[in-house]
Amino acid sequence: MYTAVSLSPRDRSLLTVLSWTPATTTLILRASQTFDGERFQNERRLRERLQRLAEAGLVRSWSTAHAGGGLQNYYKLTMAGFQSLYGADAAPPSRAFFAEISPALFEHTLALAECIVQTLVVCRSQQIAITRFFRESELSFAVGERQVQPDCFFQFRADGREFNVAFEIDLSTESVDSPSYRSIRQKLEIYDAYQAQLLDGWLQNGKRWERPRYRVAFLTRTTERAYNILALAGSASSNPSRRLIYAATQASYLADPANVRSPIFLDHAGNWRALVDSHPSAAFTRAPVRLPRAIEMSPPL
Repeated sequence: MYTAVSLSPRDRSLLTVLSWTPATTTLILRASQTFDGERFQNERRLRERLQRLAEAGLVRSWSTAHAGGGLQNYYKLTMAGFQSLYGADAAPPSRAFFAEISPALFEHTLALAECIVQTLVVCRSQQIAITRFFRESELSFAVGERQVQPDCFFQFRADGREFNVAFEIDLSTESVDSPSYRSIRQKLEIYDAYQAQLLDGWLQNGKRWERPRYRVAFLTRTTERAYNILALAGSASSNPSRRLIYAATQASYLADPANVRSPIFLDHAGNWRALVDSHPSAAFTRAPVRLPRAIEMSPPL
């Protein structure tokens, strides 16, 4: 039998984060500086509150090995926790949303969770509003029968403008250039075609709304991998002047206290870019990078 609990604004903020991503206590504690009400002062108090929420049937935890040794817990919402946020009539996510993370997906899921939490924290400190968010597998970019699902999607609002960013967490597990539907080339081609599709619809309707644009931010393990993705993005683009694909290392993104506004991303021309740039016509002072040429894929035998 579950124990009833009264949800505070801080509790609802905590549950909202877990509706976006599974998270460890370390990540939830970091995210708590963005919560409504008082932040959690330490992990002990956070664990105590998570225990109460678990007793109320709103969250569930699992244990996993910690990189530094020992075990750590990560938390997910239950169906009751999801309904407490969005109402009993809200369409629920897939069953996988509530289930234990597969060992094969855990590294990617945790890397994505770190990206999401760090983005939350930076947006609060930089006075950037998050006006829309789509969790992993919740949003599809479809062109004909082809589609790609970003790992997450943020819509930021700052300085009177909106900035749409799809994130791809790249752990070098997929081929950069191959005919596989999971390859980076396939993703780049669909993202490019989808942007062209949006712009065509905008032009055909007489530009009656704001010009539709978004960016795709690849976060990679190594600089070399980022360069290879960008080189391929340049060769695969139907409009080389369009700056659609950005890339940076995960380490640089997580370490920068202003990562959303900082020019830590490169585009396919080797120019430095920021995800939220209120003055896109003003060049950053960092010197451009000379990217390698894309290596053409060998034709199948």
